[in-house]
Parts: sequence; structure tokens; C-alpha cells
Amino acid sequence: MPEFRFLVERGPQHRILAGEEALLESVAEGSSPLLRFVIFEPTAVLLGYHQLAEQEINLERVKEKGWDVGRRPTGGGTIIMGPWQLGWEIYAESSLLGGSVESAIRSSAEGVIDALSRLGIKSNFRPKNDVEINGKKISGIGAFSVGKYMSVTGTILVDFNVDDMVETLKLSTEKMKDKVSKDFRERITWLNRELQQPVSMEEVIEVSKKGFQESLKVNLKEGAYSERELNYIKELELKYSSREWIFGLRKPLEGDNVREGEIKLPGGLFRVQVKMAGKGLIESVLITGDFFVEPRRSIYDLEARLKWSRVEDLRREVTDWFNSVKIVGVDKENFIQFMEGLVK
Repeated sequence: MPEFRFLVERGPQHRILAGEEALLESVAEGSSPLLRFVIFEPTAVLLGYHQLAEQEINLERVKEKGWDVGRRPTGGGTIIMGPWQLGWEIYAESSLLGGSVESAIRSSAEGVIDALSRLGIKSNFRPKNDVEINGKKISGIGAFSVGKYMSVTGTILVDFNVDDMVETLKLSTEKMKDKVSKDFRERITWLNRELQQPVSMEEVIEVSKKGFQESLKVNLKEGAYSERELNYIKELELKYSSREWIFGLRKPLEGDNVREGEIKLPGGLFRVQVKMAGKGLIESVLITGDFFVEPRRSIYDLEARLKWSRVEDLRREVTDWFNSVKIVGVDKENFIQFMEGLVK
């Protein structure tokens, strides 16, 4: 039976996120596989890799609350992580997790399901990446790979304040806030709500450790970072705490002739800005949203393909791009028609 290191990290967002990048790199270089539980202190609002802060977050409200803002190294949507949520992360060769992103997500979900059952809660896996209780999401899961090595990450909501989430999101009207608040209450749940009493983080950690050990069929051994990992994390903390990483990675297009649109597909929300240089000529494109795509930076490749391209070449360029990436839940033809509608 394989042996995984196990450790718990409590700290600020920049240290935890630096660890996400460093640990995958370390395991890919030969370090032993790892299950890490993380608890964010202080609370942080975390953007997905492809998101634009100004589009997603009420930055003024976040500042008033004294929360941090960070950007994850993976795709997905905006989340709040704080002392009332348990984050979990697995770093291993993909063969130990079933060999594919889909199987890794499923086996990890079984770890959450097992943990919840130990608390007397029945839950189930909802494809493609959620664990739910009676139709309400309690854990979301994402995966990211480098070669044959993979990280699988997720959360277990121990407690959750819907009003905090609604205040933090950038919503245009009070009516929209009311709708989103209602949607959150109907679509999301948390342990304290299900148990109808508070559960300690220590107990959640204990049952989750047992759940993942059972689902992954591994031995968990209390471990620590290697010296190389500690040094790499320290270096990367500078990146994950920098304004350039958090706010400068994605910048809105400015000037005249900027067209905007968005489309919600099963694989995520896409927000697109297109700046036209004249009739039939695309000057630049910005694509943001809560989607997942591999390789992660390939969205920049699509933007580069479309920069200074002719409108009539858009279909060919986007089609060629789709052939070189993995993007689940996004129909190519739907996406192309959406893009064509923006530039015509």
C-alpha cells in the first residue's frame, strides 16, 4: 500500500497558495506524495487563475472586512476561505489517483463522502466535481496536472455565511443580491447546518484524514516539508503576495471600440472583451471567467492567436486552439458562435 505524507498548514493565503505550486513541483521532482489540509488565517477571498479582480470582487467591502485577496494557481471561480473551512490537497503521480483527472476527482470525492459518513451525514458525488447533500453542494473539487503528476484540491464547508459571500461578490443591484443570496441558500450547505450544532475543526480533520486514507487506499504518515520545499515556498510567497500576481495578471481592455459579452456553459462562465481596430480586424481579446483549461496558460495562446487577426479567420484560429487543449464542459461550436457574434 502506498505511503503519503500528511500535514496540516494554517496560515495566510500567500503561503498556502505558494505551497500549492511548490508541492506539485516537488512531487514531480521525486518527493514523496502528500495529503495536505489547509486552514486560511486570516480569511481570504480567492480568485480563480483566469478571473479579473475588478469584475468579480467588491474590493471596497473586502477591505472593510480586513480580509486578504489572493489568486489561485488553478482555474475556477471566486471563493472565500477562512477558519471555518477545511481545504484539502493531494499531490501525487496520476497513476496513484486512477490515471486521469476524472478518476482523481472521483476518488478524492469518495474521501469527502467517507468523512461525512463518519459524522452521520449521507452524501453523494455530483459529476463533474462536487459532493452534495440532498442536492446541496458541500465540497467543490479541482485538479491540475504537470506531466504525469497531479494536484487535486477541494474544500469542506464547516460553516458558511451567505451574507458575507453576497457582500463580497461584485453584484450590480439589490435585486441581484437577493437572488444570489437565495440561490446560495438553496444550492450550498455546510456541516454545522446539517448537524444542527457546531462541529470542531479538529474533529473534521480527524474524520477527513480517515476518509481520504480509506478512499485513496494509502497509509498516511505524519510528515513535514523538506528543506527544498520550504525554500521554494518562501520564494513563491513573494509572487502570491504581489499586486502584480493578484491584480495585474488580467487587466481589462480600454479605449474605444471595445465590445463585451459573456456566455455560461456547463464548463464555466466566460467573459470576453474584444477591441476592434476597424471593420473586420481584431486588435486584442481578453478572456476571463471561472472555467478550467489545461494547459492553464493556454488561454493566453488563444488571445495571442486572435490579436491582429481578421474576423473571417476567427473560426479557424479557435478551432485549431481547441485541438491543442483540454477544456471540459465547453462545446466548441457554441463558443465559436458566441465569439463570432462579438466581432461581427
